[in-house]
Amino acid sequence: MFLTFLRRIGLYALTLFLASLLVFVATEVLPGDALEVSLTADEVAMMNPEDLARKRRELGMDKPAPVRYVAWLAGAVRGDFGKTILGGTPVIDIIREPVKNSLLLAAVTALVAIPTSLLLGIIAAYWRGRLPDTLASMGAVIGYSIPEFASGNLLVLIFAIWIPVFPAVILAFADAPPSTLLAVSVLPVATIVFGSIAHLVQLIRTGLIEALASDYVERARFTGLSELRLILRHALPASVIPALNSAALYVAGLLGGIVVVEKVFGYPGLGMILLQAVDKREVPIVQAVSLLAALAVVTMNLLADLAVVALDPRARSR
Repeated sequence: MFLTFLRRIGLYALTLFLASLLVFVATEVLPGDALEVSLTADEVAMMNPEDLARKRRELGMDKPAPVRYVAWLAGAVRGDFGKTILGGTPVIDIIREPVKNSLLLAAVTALVAIPTSLLLGIIAAYWRGRLPDTLASMGAVIGYSIPEFASGNLLVLIFAIWIPVFPAVILAFADAPPSTLLAVSVLPVATIVFGSIAHLVQLIRTGLIEALASDYVERARFTGLSELRLILRHALPASVIPALNSAALYVAGLLGGIVVVEKVFGYPGLGMILLQAVDKREVPIVQAVSLLAALAVVTMNLLADLAVVALDPRARSR
């Protein structure tokens, strides 16, 4: 078990290093340096070559790409993502509050989506081929098929215009207290949950059907256990193992920022910051958000792998 843990940590570090390298290459080493990308054609035309060279020196862009990558990665490990090209504001000061807001949205959404997926998956598996299974599976697939911008606007139309109980747009600032953000985030959470749990529901349904048909569950049934106890204690733990990695990727996607949903509702999270940075061509912010998203994906996958190893004796033996 300990050696497995060390191997997973090593793979985690290697994956994160490769992800950071890819982020840097995609934003820094492609044709046209970050300064040229960040400035408009009119701004470049107004600056003489000496001004551009001085600005590149100030931003460290006159150094070779490998040197810049090592410096950027070393700073990122310390939590220093550099400064914005326009304005010179520390990137960490810009993303600090949006990171907290995205963590809050991810936590609340996961607390709603994962139990909902479990419940729908259990219902669909237990009443397989009957009306509850059909309704649960159909509802999950419909939610997955509708784009989030469409379902979000539909919820706004119903619950903000026709039945005005929730705000259509979040007007809170990025540094608003969590209670203020939660009070106005019902529709964003509902949009994410409605559009993203179909895959988890199907995985849990399939795993639970296989577990209920297994020999060890049949033996437990012969002991006289109730169906509820049989499902919760014997079948469900085995059936959720295949869904752990998908659940991890789901939560990681939430941590990385739900760009469409945040744009529709104006939620002050990482998704909105990323869109604004792309619009303003602020490469350091794009790098920071991309690296944090990669960190979330790799970390959640590591936790899911370790959970599988802990729950499944077959994985430990392999």
